[in-house]
Amino acid sequence: MDRYLVISSDGHVGLPPEQYRNYLEAKYHPQFDEALAKEIKAREEREKLFLINDFNTKWRAKVGDGLEGAWDSRIRNRELDRDGVVAEILFPDGITERNAPPFGADVGLKPNASTPELQWAGARAHNRWLAEFCAEDPHRRLGLAVIPALFDIEETLKEIRWAKKNNLKGVFFPAITDGYKMYNHKDYYPVWELLQEYRTPLHFHSGGSPDYDMTQPGWIGTYLCEFAFFLTRPMWSMMFGGVFEEYPELKVMFTEAGGEFWFPWMIELMDIRASVKHTSGKLGDYNANMSMKPSEYFQRNIYVGCSALPDEETTEAYYKIGIDRILWGTDYPHPEGTWPETLEKMNLSLGGLPEEDIQQMLGTNALGAYDLDADAMWKIAARIGPKKELFVRQAAE
Repeated sequence: MDRYLVISSDGHVGLPPEQYRNYLEAKYHPQFDEALAKEIKAREEREKLFLINDFNTKWRAKVGDGLEGAWDSRIRNRELDRDGVVAEILFPDGITERNAPPFGADVGLKPNASTPELQWAGARAHNRWLAEFCAEDPHRRLGLAVIPALFDIEETLKEIRWAKKNNLKGVFFPAITDGYKMYNHKDYYPVWELLQEYRTPLHFHSGGSPDYDMTQPGWIGTYLCEFAFFLTRPMWSMMFGGVFEEYPELKVMFTEAGGEFWFPWMIELMDIRASVKHTSGKLGDYNANMSMKPSEYFQRNIYVGCSALPDEETTEAYYKIGIDRILWGTDYPHPEGTWPETLEKMNLSLGGLPEEDIQQMLGTNALGAYDLDADAMWKIAARIGPKKELFVRQAAE
């Protein structure tokens, strides 16, 4: 075939905030009604604190109704076709978007000891709607159940089973665990066992972080330097905690960490730390839970969702991570992603690489990582996938 199969590892969906009420249990309606106006106002204030009011106004004017693809099937498929994208992994939206789930069940999914019940309610409202949205086009929409996993293991197991029954393709957990057990704790073993049994990938996405004083200068620069650390903290806690030793078929995806620079460094660092030397011997045998190097577990259990990869000058990093570990993504409909210039940006980041490597990162890695109908995917790709000749022209320049 003369076209590539493209499966995006990073898409975002969500309803206009007031519409989540239709998917909430009735007993939470009073809290939702009270919180709705406050949450909308809080998002507006965050836009001001991010200093992106003007940017967002111009961005929304530029892309028009394309933003409504966050909840509108017709518009979303139209934009996917234009981008040459067959299917997407679907995360919820975040704090600066206008369609994030209620009660903190957004892409940050930060735990709050005072609101576990409400966060679960918001997550389940999103999951109910998401299952319907994905059912409208099940080959193209690969939904992730939002699961506030830190609060209650039994509720987590229950929601994973619900997600499997309702054809969602993965689960999304909070990366921030402050105040709760980290993912190396053996209390989570039934969760890992169930995910492995179902062959359901576990996902973490950038967004969650400690609290910052947003009124002070420089806080956003601090966040930008730190967010990848907080996103990937579960990786080394699970690695050194022996989770991948106990559950060799568990698949874990880390999305939007700036993978092209972050992961080569982290892979090297984990291997160094796992190699007990004279200088670290006093810390004890902290790699006793592993029979392999961290880099070897990484190549078996970890995938990197790389949104909006940079240009060809950094392609060496793809090979340091491992071509078979990279899942390319658009981050639609976020302005920091590739949309609506996806084909152009795709060429800049991947043009000139071997055809097989391009196809792996764009789509076939995802076919191997998820429970997908490959024949249906290739059929759609034959109609809308980016033509391979575009990448050849890029290589010849």
